[in-house]
Amino acid sequence: MTLLNVDAAIPSQTWAVVRLLTYLGKSIALDEARALVSPPSLRSEDTSTRPPFDCAISSLQVLELARVDADQQELSLAGPTKELAISDDLQTYTRILRRAVLKTDYNTDLGANNDPTGPRDLTRALAWFLMHDPMEQPIDWVAAQRLLDQKDGKDRRLLKDEVLPLFANDTRWPRFGYWATALGLAAAPVFRTDGRGPLVPDCTLAVKQTVLEVWQAGQRVNAVEALQVLREHLPVLPGGAHSLGVGIPSPGGSAAGTALSFALLRGHDEKWLRLEHDDDARKILMLHDPERPGSPRPISDITILEPTDG
Repeated sequence: MTLLNVDAAIPSQTWAVVRLLTYLGKSIALDEARALVSPPSLRSEDTSTRPPFDCAISSLQVLELARVDADQQELSLAGPTKELAISDDLQTYTRILRRAVLKTDYNTDLGANNDPTGPRDLTRALAWFLMHDPMEQPIDWVAAQRLLDQKDGKDRRLLKDEVLPLFANDTRWPRFGYWATALGLAAAPVFRTDGRGPLVPDCTLAVKQTVLEVWQAGQRVNAVEALQVLREHLPVLPGGAHSLGVGIPSPGGSAAGTALSFALLRGHDEKWLRLEHDDDARKILMLHDPERPGSPRPISDITILEPTDG
């Protein structure tokens, strides 16, 4: 099972199952869960595709967020989802889902081949996507194919031959969009004409959730050290382990890259962090600032501010 396959679930389908089990607070017979989440009146008559409920169960099992007892045919939560409470919202689940997708154990040998099992296909695609500038033209299916063209696409030279193709066919691009946006690692226009619509490599949500999870409000951290921590938690960022694994060069140990720079600058503007510069600081982080593209913006420290929302 892979996450970009047509037989895999989209994130909202997995959330429906997890939410049900969290509400019940116990395991439930698989057939009963199917009836509650996907009652017959809402099921498609199309027998050529796998039912969404079955896709959700398979994807959750791949990420070890749910389990099915083979003997009793009972469905239950597993791993970090077992700790969810009824009061926990979608953002809490987003954090769990993102950590599961990016987990090192599920993404071994990313650059050795293009084995799509588990979340590997999604992880490779995210790493490729986040090396692009959010301020440039959004990327749709046509643009993705042009960038990844086997002969002369400009991204082709930055990726290891072994990992290509990232998208075996056009049915995987819409699924990438669902997952990337749900994990907070992309943004999509409010209105789309079709599933092949454009995406922006805006990882602000994932960065914000990580910042507020790792550090406390009022805490001040060196910007270069913060960069290292963010790359550890979000290894698909340029310079992170998964990004390096597929062959994407690092911007450097003291350069954030365009996607992360965009997220940090948004955080400063939205006031959930404050970017500061001390001329005497020993370690300086360079941000790509679209208002001054020819001159990187130096940042010495980041102060975490009290968030106004989740």
